Amino acid sequence: MRFSHVRHLLAVIAVITAVLLPAATAFATPVCTDGYEGGPPLAMCGGRIFPEAENAVGYVQFQADPTGFKEYQHGIEFLAQQYPRWISVFSLRDHYGTDEAVSAWTDEFRSHEDGDTGDGHDIWVVKITDHDVPDDGKETLFFSLSVHGNERGGLEGGLRTAEDLAMAAEDGGTIVDGIDNYESTTGREPAFAEYEVADLLAEQAVYLVDFNADGWAVGDLWNSPLPLPYERGNSFGTDLNRQMPTIGRINWSRNPLQESEMSWGTRFMHEVAEQGIDGLMAYGADIHGELNSNAYIDVMYPAGQFDSVDHRRLMSMAERTKSVVDATLYEGIIDEIENNTGGNESENPKVIPTKPAHWATVWDTLGYTDTGFIGDYMATDLGVTGMDYEIFLNHTVPDKVWNIYLQENHINGTRAIIETAMAYAMTQRQEFSDDNVVVDPIGRAGFVVDPSRVTDADGPGRLPGPKGDGIGADGEPVEQASYSVTNQRWFEDTERLMPEPFVRFSSADIASDGSVLDTVDTLVLADMALPTDTAGRSVDEAAYHANIAAWVEGGGNLVLTDRALHALPPLGILDADDVIDRDVYLHYANIEDFEHAMVAGLRANARQLVDTTLLGYGINSNEVPASMSLVVREAFEAAGGHTVATTGNFEGDTDDGTLTSIGELPLGDGLIRIVGGALPRATEENDHRYGLRDYAMTYTGLFIMENAIQHDVEGLGEVAPSAPDDDAAPGAGSAPLPSTGGGLALAILGAVMLAATSRLNGRSRGTTSR
Repeated sequence: MRFSHVRHLLAVIAVITAVLLPAATAFATPVCTDGYEGGPPLAMCGGRIFPEAENAVGYVQFQADPTGFKEYQHGIEFLAQQYPRWISVFSLRDHYGTDEAVSAWTDEFRSHEDGDTGDGHDIWVVKITDHDVPDDGKETLFFSLSVHGNERGGLEGGLRTAEDLAMAAEDGGTIVDGIDNYESTTGREPAFAEYEVADLLAEQAVYLVDFNADGWAVGDLWNSPLPLPYERGNSFGTDLNRQMPTIGRINWSRNPLQESEMSWGTRFMHEVAEQGIDGLMAYGADIHGELNSNAYIDVMYPAGQFDSVDHRRLMSMAERTKSVVDATLYEGIIDEIENNTGGNESENPKVIPTKPAHWATVWDTLGYTDTGFIGDYMATDLGVTGMDYEIFLNHTVPDKVWNIYLQENHINGTRAIIETAMAYAMTQRQEFSDDNVVVDPIGRAGFVVDPSRVTDADGPGRLPGPKGDGIGADGEPVEQASYSVTNQRWFEDTERLMPEPFVRFSSADIASDGSVLDTVDTLVLADMALPTDTAGRSVDEAAYHANIAAWVEGGGNLVLTDRALHALPPLGILDADDVIDRDVYLHYANIEDFEHAMVAGLRANARQLVDTTLLGYGINSNEVPASMSLVVREAFEAAGGHTVATTGNFEGDTDDGTLTSIGELPLGDGLIRIVGGALPRATEENDHRYGLRDYAMTYTGLFIMENAIQHDVEGLGEVAPSAPDDDAAPGAGSAPLPSTGGGLALAILGAVMLAATSRLNGRSRGTTSR
């Protein structure tokens, strides 16, 4: 998937060599079609079309062998012939009736460019459903397999899973939505269910696609003139997993939707979503491989604008998948390592996985991130839930070498991913919903309204493209999508789940009469210490801060996020130079005190707070980065504060513990809680051609905010606030906030079609990931 850092490379190579010495010499798989198009008998594959790892000697081949047999195409066609009720296959070329819906291949022209010779490979789709039941009303699930051509495990496992499901539907078989071997961090005890596959396929349509035919085909045994290593990107070197029209920061060098594979592929994903219930896929996932990890399967939590319901569904999906992987992943690889290292595996460097599965955000797992991901796009724009997955030792190494134990893990891991998602899709909308998720601040909570918005109406800031002039990397104009966003959206999204809605305050009202705050137990200042008054009135800054301080001393709970930490000096708590702003790769906090109420419910690997790329912040050296507001720990604790978490250097790989990012400080009878990163305002300083998100907290950031607003004290929050005047300024009352991207899906689909049908002249090779 996203190119994993080659950590401990020499140690990895040593381990890999030891593991793979007994591996079989690479030949065709085989794929057995019982004579169809000249394929071998089923008996050669143990009675299957796509054999188990122990009956195979190589990866499935894309290109035709010297006899004309195509293992992949003819294998899936034969699968559909054998199980016509449950399996159908088609190419995007046939589906859309155009020769442009193919890969580029080797003629150095994309399929939609003048000069293309028509050499592009078909992009095949395997559809798994009960074809005797109309598709109307079915949940849809979409799995992108091996979009990086040198990460073969997803495709190998996906093909076996398709055959498994057809066999189980025909002969009887079940799958489960999780296994009771863990304690959930969603705050709710999970209930598990088992389903007959035939029953599931009457209610679901599952799609399996490998978009990167070129990166796969170049590594085939039959590639002319010689087989080459499998390629991460397509024939232009473009990483197809960076092509999606991501809302937020865009890496202009990727030129989203430039490649035919993803311009037509994105159109198809939209189509699958539109066919689903409520116009959404039940699940969308991208299955990748990695070189090195501490887990055989890394479950990659998506980045998005997720609220308290969304996050709990995603957490449950991650936990359930991990539970199945943990319980079923074949352990032969452990024995193989042991046997080939003299029976003393513990002396090797600690690069061998120590557990079957792990889940966390991308950065918390891999140590870096990017945008334009297929899995994130499906999870945030097209699906109810979605995830990315990494499979150990399935990236560059072992390339064509087939090791039974490794491949068994790759295949069984993919089975667990697909089948768990299918089963959980039946209940995920009900397990967590607006009807049963409650965010309870205990007392009454409010916030100071910031009426300002980040919008293109007054100019979008930096225009798209390398020079910020609206011209893309291919020399073609790039349209800037409209947007109007505010971090205040989080309050609206959250209050629908609260016993009482947030009380909204204007800064001038607080300054003129501090008693208005007595209607709440908790007050949040989100990113702005002193927001502009909602009615445009002047604000007495000293009175504003004095009244807030007096309210806290009387028992109130003041929650400061992001730049609002700069309220600490005017509140009389710290000196001005005790609050600093530090650029960071992404907002993060290294939690020291997991027993503290502010971090209750979090897992031990919780760290990343916000995915700031969705708000437009950059992650490369030539981009404007995110910034966190932090407090000098010594000063904070000298004032009576308790440090819950600290934040270190830009990359997040060192932390001397001297800067507090999350903490709690008593003031009189009340509390001040600080969260250095939670609700930062979006920026327009980087390429953000598809617009910006309102907020982008991870599950860690969300739980901290839910915990931070919990407070109840006698004497506060007991009198209902007065209803806002009818002529109150926008933001002073409870008026709905405008949508982040009204009509954006249609706009993106239009862009997809424009990219798919345009004639691009630029043919420079795309950049791959770091």
